[in-house]
Amino acid sequence: MNVTNQLQSEKEVIRKIRLKLREYFPNLQKLIDQNVITKNDWLFFGMIQFNLVKCFLDTPEKIIRKSKKQIKQIIKFYDLEVKTRNYILKSNTIQSENNIDLKNIKEQIVYYSEHKEYWLDRQNSNELYFNYELFMFLYYKWMNNFEFEIDYTLNLMLDIMELTNFYRQKFFTIEKLKYEREILLSKLKVSSLLLINKNDDFQNIIDVGMDIELIDVDSFNREIQAHL
Repeated sequence: MNVTNQLQSEKEVIRKIRLKLREYFPNLQKLIDQNVITKNDWLFFGMIQFNLVKCFLDTPEKIIRKSKKQIKQIIKFYDLEVKTRNYILKSNTIQSENNIDLKNIKEQIVYYSEHKEYWLDRQNSNELYFNYELFMFLYYKWMNNFEFEIDYTLNLMLDIMELTNFYRQKFFTIEKLKYEREILLSKLKVSSLLLINKNDDFQNIIDVGMDIELIDVDSFNREIQAHL
């Protein structure tokens, strides 16, 4: 599939997903109008859908290749976050010049270390990690936070797989999705800064599908973190 056809396919699938959303969740627009679902919430959910569709449209070979690259990138991110904070703890100069809250730094080290360990375990596991798992987790988290009905949430996921002709869709049922949803929500660890980051040396995990300069990244990340 060439780039133009890929983009057209992505847009068409997302258009159909939006129709399904309204069908399954008729109160969705009311939540948006009442600002229960904020502009950033809705924007984030759009990004989740976009990235799920991109993953599901890929060939098996591309998914495996991208998944290996993604997990290395995630581990690198957490490794750097831990090292940076450990360096701060050892530097009296940095502490004195920046009025550092050492308790907060230590808590962050624990937080990022736990995340790093999770991803190292996934990397070393005999069970393959697929990049779409992260976006499925974000999808479930978002839907769960707004208390959308679980069965409809899972039905929509099956619809997305069908609309994208996802090569593994035949392996998924409502029961299997429900089981894997529980595992993802209880175990997967991710932070907002990992997903979208202003650091030019770091490639965002989420493809925002737009110019990142149009987003107030700090504000956006705070709202994303609330979903995690």
